[in-house]
Amino acid sequence: MKWVFTPDEFTHVWLVETGQDRRPYPINLASAGTVGTESEKAALHLTERFPFNHDPELTSTLRFIARTDVTTVTAFGDRFTKGQLLPEPILALGVAFGVWGAVVAATAETVTVISCEARAMAKYLVKVMGPTSAGSLKTMREPRQAVLSPEPGQWQETDNSRRAKKLRQALRRPIDARGYMTITVLPEDEMSPPPRHRTWLDFTDDGRYLLAIGHDLTLTPVSNNELATRIARLAAIR
Repeated sequence: MKWVFTPDEFTHVWLVETGQDRRPYPINLASAGTVGTESEKAALHLTERFPFNHDPELTSTLRFIARTDVTTVTAFGDRFTKGQLLPEPILALGVAFGVWGAVVAATAETVTVISCEARAMAKYLVKVMGPTSAGSLKTMREPRQAVLSPEPGQWQETDNSRRAKKLRQALRRPIDARGYMTITVLPEDEMSPPPRHRTWLDFTDDGRYLLAIGHDLTLTPVSNNELATRIARLAAIR
């Protein structure tokens, strides 16, 4: 199932169906509405058009998204053209529990809500990021310290410093998009892993990579399907 709302409509429906006046992150970073006065808001007839439980499927989906015990994948990013930041960010939230899933994505003009199987949630998130090809470079993994803070007094290159330099140069290339994901698996389950963070990078004239940051920096080329598979794996979706 899929529903498309204006920002004003979604803000109203979210409050009516969930009882929460704060929209879920990162959807709350988008505009909450386009009307500026009470008379303009009244002219939308939101109360009459969207009474409580007017669509039971929508009600259950929004309440599912509002739950605190579900697995969540937040995606927040930006697009660029010729090095200039575009005004509209990438904003999406995916949730999953058991076999059930849902996605919310926001633009300046619309908020889209999707009810789906858990296994399909990651694919919808990748669609929001925008389709692109996998990057052409092979996977690179180097110590974070060596990549981000090379020794200033080092006068002779080594194999390790050359590999770190190669990754550093790869990360400095122009980008068409950059975004951040946080994957939180069943937060009320004591056996769940801590939240995991990943960065996706769409390099100009190349393609998409996934960057994992820990003791090492790992830059991995990913196609649309590969990225969806990795998101599902990180979210422990079978």
